[in-house]
Amino acid sequence: MQTMLSIKINKTLKNQAQELAHTLGVSLNAVINGFIKEFISERKVTFTDHPILNKRSQKIIDELLADSKANKNIVGPFYSAEEMIKALNS
Repeated sequence: MQTMLSIKINKTLKNQAQELAHTLGVSLNAVINGFIKEFISERKVTFTDHPILNKRSQKIIDELLADSKANKNIVGPFYSAEEMIKALNS
C-alpha cells in the first residue's frame, strides 16, 4: 500500500536533488524511499558530503587491499587490450 508524504523543502535544494537523482538514473522518490528504508533498518541518520561504503562494499575493498598487499590474485600489467582479453579468457 502506498501513501503520500508531504514535506517542506527549499526549492533550490529540491531541484539540485532531482538533477542529481536524474544523473544517477533514479527518481527523487526512489532516493527518499531508500533513505527512509536505511533509516529504519540501520536506526541511524548519517549526514556527509562524501560517500560512506556499506558493510558489504567495505568488506570487498578490505579483501582487495589484503590481496594486493600479499601480491595475491594480481594479473597484469597489460600493454595491449589483446593481452588483457587473453588473460581474462584463460
